[in-house]
Amino acid sequence: MALTRKDVGRWILMKRIGTIVVLWVVLGMGAAWGAGKDVYIVGLDAAFPPFTWVERGEYKGFDVEVMRKIAELEGFRVEFRDLPWATIITALAQGKIDIIASGLSITCERDAVIDYSEPYWEVDQAILVRSDSDYNAITAFYGTTVGAQAGTTGYQWLEDNLVKKGVDVVLRAYETYDMAVSDLESGRIAAVLCDTDTAQGFVNAGRKVRIAGIVKTGEQYAYAVREGDPYGLLPKINEGLRKLYELGIWAELMAKYFPGRAVVPVPLVRTLDCR
Repeated sequence: MALTRKDVGRWILMKRIGTIVVLWVVLGMGAAWGAGKDVYIVGLDAAFPPFTWVERGEYKGFDVEVMRKIAELEGFRVEFRDLPWATIITALAQGKIDIIASGLSITCERDAVIDYSEPYWEVDQAILVRSDSDYNAITAFYGTTVGAQAGTTGYQWLEDNLVKKGVDVVLRAYETYDMAVSDLESGRIAAVLCDTDTAQGFVNAGRKVRIAGIVKTGEQYAYAVREGDPYGLLPKINEGLRKLYELGIWAELMAKYFPGRAVVPVPLVRTLDCR
């Protein structure tokens, strides 16, 4: 069937409209992906002192102050949101929050779905037991019930190195480390495995616990954003860390939250290679 001049004209018009729509969608999506926001939502665990906690409705802690200072120096605004730690990576990946700043260890599993800043902290895992118990670093993990916060590297270490290897131990997951330590104090569990600075924080706070030993894991903390860094936050966070150190603000925060701990230049060199 022969096409009339009107048919040809209609076909050309529809092709042009289609091209315009495709360009609009592509450019619109690109603009949305690269555009900034008025306020970035920082997800945290509000029961993870001395890094993040809430007191009378106000978010406090080392990571809270660091992120506020970085935002101030780099010209953006942040608000904080408390989330269950077991769901915080998913919340970031789905865009429900924009940044994680709450003692987040770098792992290859997490690195596959989120993007990390340069590291700023180093920790191992500490074994907490009741202060009046006879448990040591070995006996606390044999024939006992032990606990850790769900979604943490401490919980993962217990699962990988004890449970999956057939060690006679029962692993219990908790929503927060504060809940785990409360059960430890009451005698419901024999030990808690948590980051070294967090463990020391519980001891310093007068909780009825002591550190029975250290598991050398060589972890590093970093801040995190969505995969692909859609708002271009990582360069600002990394540069903000450098400025905090150079201006002496990092040393001031260290003295406030970790008195006596040596101050080292930040950012640190990342040690975990996930390639």
